[in-house]
Amino acid sequence: MKELSLQELKEVEFQILKMFDAFCKENNIKYYLSHGTLLGAIRYKGFIPWDDDVDLLIPREDYDRMISLFKDSDRYRLFAFEKNREYCFPYAKLCDMTTRKDESGYNNGLELGIDIDLFPLDAWAEDFKKAKQEVKHIQKNIFRLSLAKLKKPDSFNPVKRFIKQIYMIVCKMFGSKYYIKKILETTYRKEQEKTNYLGCKVWCVYGERGIIPAGVFKETIEIEFEGEKFPAPKDYDTYLTCLYGDYLPEPPVEKRKTHHIFKAYKL
Repeated sequence: MKELSLQELKEVEFQILKMFDAFCKENNIKYYLSHGTLLGAIRYKGFIPWDDDVDLLIPREDYDRMISLFKDSDRYRLFAFEKNREYCFPYAKLCDMTTRKDESGYNNGLELGIDIDLFPLDAWAEDFKKAKQEVKHIQKNIFRLSLAKLKKPDSFNPVKRFIKQIYMIVCKMFGSKYYIKKILETTYRKEQEKTNYLGCKVWCVYGERGIIPAGVFKETIEIEFEGEKFPAPKDYDTYLTCLYGDYLPEPPVEKRKTHHIFKAYKL
């Protein structure tokens, strides 16, 4: 297998994004560029130079339709816990199966290719304080899920490593499926039209910053990304400000690095 450079990785991801965009147009499925992908589109009209992923938000109803309508091919495969209980994430990934993604420290349940992340856009509690409580509850289960998937303790401090190993053993006894179900039970809410707040609940790594006013997603505009146009929330300024604060200035040089640790290969 040939290891791919960062630029080659981005090219594969961009091809997946274009294929998914065509699928969504054909099936009338709404989605938005989100997280660092939207930030990159606004700041650079493309990928953040040092980043290595594509993130999309899909309203829950459309997300469920996507899972039921998407047909896997030899090249592209949609992974979702709703389709395959061996897959160890509470959100979907669309993978190019002519590639392999190696996150050697984690057991993701199945062999995955280079992917784009597809997050359901869910309703938070109507009251902001209650929404913050939901965040804390979900984050606890995300942490436990990460320990259940971890192959060995990754702390350099021997005391912390020992404590983490004990906690990891307990989480593995429950298993990844248990925590994914817990996350999904907490995140799913039918009455999305009446809510005050929306956000990425299944992977709420931004904490309460991810509790986004619902009005942000009422209208859609087309944003340039790598020379082509893709949908984004019209009020992207509020969305990005919620997540990142003053998002336009570049971070210091020492912080210009990806937070992901994996290797990507072409088969």
